[in-house]
Amino acid sequence: MRLRPLLAPVALCLALVAAGCSSDDTAEQSAEKSADSPAATAAESPAESTAAASPSADASEPSEPDTDTQEVATDQVAFDVPASWVTVDAAEAFSGDDATEDPVVQDLAARLGVTPEQAVQTFAQMDLIVTSDGERDAGVLTNLNVVHLPGALPTESAARAELRQIGATITSIEAVETGAGDALRVAYTLEAGGGQVRSQALAVDVDGQLVTITVTAGTKTTSDELTDLVVDSLTAA
Repeated sequence: MRLRPLLAPVALCLALVAAGCSSDDTAEQSAEKSADSPAATAAESPAESTAAASPSADASEPSEPDTDTQEVATDQVAFDVPASWVTVDAAEAFSGDDATEDPVVQDLAARLGVTPEQAVQTFAQMDLIVTSDGERDAGVLTNLNVVHLPGALPTESAARAELRQIGATITSIEAVETGAGDALRVAYTLEAGGGQVRSQALAVDVDGQLVTITVTAGTKTTSDELTDLVVDSLTAA
């Protein structure tokens, strides 16, 4: 029986974001030597991009999440993120034929190093996107997204199988308790833009809706700290 796409699409979307950020970094560094713009570099697909993220994420100094927090929410859940982070209602921002002309969309695309068209295609399915205020973690713009769909919490074996299908390397998987209910926390790494990103997916069943919150960072330290913040503060909306 074919597995339902509960975690894999989110992982793929975040891989694209990470690759776009790395491409943007490389383009900025070469601006004085080339007439190519950062936007043109970022427009390449992750598989074709020659830009590289930090060669060794663990060796780089990780950025520390803010000590002050703010609460963000969707129709299903609420949780805390660093106070300086920027929040976007994806369902509202990425709807409509003129979504690419929206200043919110253009600002988010610029932060992530992709075109507005790429941003709309990638994030239209998401409920919420939150990104750091421009500070990068080992070359990656730290970010978080939330998506929901009808369904129950996946088993550990199903989550492992789905993530392996997209080439993720799972580093840990565990059942955790949250204020919104029982959840599955999966940490994994993905190759993107010539480097490696560290992501964690937190899946929780809220009244028959499977909500997946995915954190992506450049280092394990930042990924752990941000996901811990979400787990500790998560409640049903």
